Amino acid sequence: MIVLSPAQARTWEEKSLREGARMKELMRQAVKGALREIRPYLPNCGHALFLVGPGHNGDDAVLLALELKELGWKVELLLSRAAGQRTHPDPRVKAKVWKKALVWPAKPQGFLQAPGPRLVVDGLLGLGAVPPPRPPETAILNWVGKEKRGTDLFVALDLPTGLHPAEGHAPGAVFHADFTVALGSVKSGCLKDQALPHVGRLLGVPIDFGIPPPKANAVFFLPAEAGLLVRTRRADLHKHSAGIVHLWAGSNAYPGASLLASEGSLRSGAGYVRLFTDRSIASSIPGRLPELLLSTHADGTPPDVEAFQKQAKALVIGPGLPPTQTLADFLARLLADATVPVVLDAGALDLVATHPEWLEKAKAPLILTPHGGELGRLIGQKVQDRSEAAQIWLDRHPHTFLVAKGPHTLVASADLPFSHNGTGGPAQATAGMGDLLAGLIGGLLASGYPPYDAARLAVLWHGLAADRATQEGGPAVLASDVARQLSPSWRTLQGQAVSRQS
Repeated sequence: MIVLSPAQARTWEEKSLREGARMKELMRQAVKGALREIRPYLPNCGHALFLVGPGHNGDDAVLLALELKELGWKVELLLSRAAGQRTHPDPRVKAKVWKKALVWPAKPQGFLQAPGPRLVVDGLLGLGAVPPPRPPETAILNWVGKEKRGTDLFVALDLPTGLHPAEGHAPGAVFHADFTVALGSVKSGCLKDQALPHVGRLLGVPIDFGIPPPKANAVFFLPAEAGLLVRTRRADLHKHSAGIVHLWAGSNAYPGASLLASEGSLRSGAGYVRLFTDRSIASSIPGRLPELLLSTHADGTPPDVEAFQKQAKALVIGPGLPPTQTLADFLARLLADATVPVVLDAGALDLVATHPEWLEKAKAPLILTPHGGELGRLIGQKVQDRSEAAQIWLDRHPHTFLVAKGPHTLVASADLPFSHNGTGGPAQATAGMGDLLAGLIGGLLASGYPPYDAARLAVLWHGLAADRATQEGGPAVLASDVARQLSPSWRTLQGQAVSRQS
């Protein structure tokens, strides 16, 4: 799904309508998709309040309200302005719907008195509105924000009212969404890091406008698009040809990192995974991951550089490793010598930040996987926005690939569109997630995926597995929970691939 500026998104929709697309059909696609995306997160049928503005965003909200009503929800509409002679593009919305709607400053008593979890859908202002909102919408936003309970679910259609659609800031009142359902395209402002408190989690609903989309510099990668990347395993594949991953991971302070990174590589489909690690933490590993090969070394010493590279198709270095001089000496030699892709994580990133000259000597593809703090150390300044930070980094080191972890993890390459991830969520904010992801990327690299594709697919898969784990528990999931969901999640991605190819 593409990421567009507000001007691009408006032009695309307007051109589609001029070419013959009917607003009713586009709206039905949007509402059907929005319902599909939010339904897994909805509480049991309860009370829903729809905030309805004067434009097409409000029309979307009204149509979604009718869909929920058919599912058994109690629905109230709160209009920011009187309906007058307003009509709806969809003939299913009769005049009586407008007559029964409340008009601000009337208060929805059913919503206020509802005992259980409630749903609030923001359809006040859409793409054409420039914040801050006008007084009626501002008053509604302030009121509904004060009324929000901890168990309520707030959903914005396309983008939260009050958020600047291009810049991502909110100069006045704003709707604080738990989910924002992007319709047709993701508006560029919604992916700014400063927008995250207002946007919540982004869900994407592609819409068929009937005309080619504009060229985009960024994408929002969804599971339904995995068919562009997922490969079928050949019938004559064997463990040697499936790919070999070597990892140096884990330390006395972070022994679990070695297990999580190794399991990520094993689950990726690689034929052989060999962990190089300290003897003191290796003794407990065979019983937990019997499929893993082990090469141990004395604590405080590095692996042999030549043995670490021998036969490997991808290398993973850093999960659970502190940035010691021993690791620095190893990296300086390895990065100058390696001929297969290298994934750098954790302690390796901190060392690269102080030794950027190593990157200039590297011949192999390098995939760096920083979280926000590590990304700041890489570029030498505090990160205000990950996309901007990634561009700074790639301007300096255009031959590297960056996986900027966080909400909607960004995969950035100098020559390809920035790819924001469309799976996963705040339940992943637990230790060990990055270790598992680093191993997963390494495994896909060893399996033959190009670096950009391996990173995007690993991040998507990792997030989808976390979504599955979240549906079985909460409020957080463990990295080991996510590891257990990787195989069934791959089946989902593979199913998307099959349906796309058929």
